[in-house]
This record gives sequence, C-alpha cells and structure tokens, in this order.
Amino acid sequence: MSRRLIGVVALVSAALAAACDSGPKGPGTLNATVTGPQALGAVVLELGGGTVQGVTGQGSAQVYSASLGGDTQARYRLVVVAPTGADLRFGIEVTDLGAAAPTVTVVSAANTSNVPIPPGGVQVRIER
Repeated sequence: MSRRLIGVVALVSAALAAACDSGPKGPGTLNATVTGPQALGAVVLELGGGTVQGVTGQGSAQVYSASLGGDTQARYRLVVVAPTGADLRFGIEVTDLGAAAPTVTVVSAANTSNVPIPPGGVQVRIER
C-alpha cells in the first residue's frame, strides 16, 4: 500500500471511531452518593454545571434544594438528610447525560446526632 492510501485508511478509521456512541446522551438522572468518616445524618452541598435541572432524593434520603441563580451556569444549594444514618443518596437531573459531570462542593455536614463534622472527610461520588 502506498503511504497516501494508508493515510486515507487511517483518517477514515479515526472518523468512524469518533462517530461511535460514547454513552447515553439526552436528559436523565445521574446517581450520587455521599459518604463520610462516620454515619452522616445530613450534608449541605453546592452543585454546579450547565446541564443541571434539579435533584431528587433516593432511598431514605430527602433532598431540599434551591437554585442560586445569578449567572449562566445552573447552581444549586442542597440539603440532603437521611434519618437512618445510611449513605446519603440522591439523583441529579440533567439535560444531557453525555455532558461533563456537575461539580460538587461540600459546605457542611453533620452526623446522626446533628453534631457537625469536618466537611473535609466527606466524599461525593457521581455515577454515570
């Protein structure tokens, strides 16, 4: 094969690979789990990202949220509460599952006795 033909084949292969489906797209819900160094009773989070539309509680967790507004990116402040002290689980409703995952900042956290715990040990995992 000539170098030119090899180049054309490589270019066509790259274009076909780029056209392959890289995962779900369109609106949907991303699952998020909050864990800490001890049983969490509640956590306050700030959630940001252009595709975020809202949040919902999952399992025994209840979620209270408010839009922070004021800029072009959707930002929400949420309180996630689980009276059972289990991992705090919630859903993030987005307009495009294929877009970048939202950013999450832990503002504060409390254990099941409502005693504040350092937010540095609290982790949030978002699953696609």
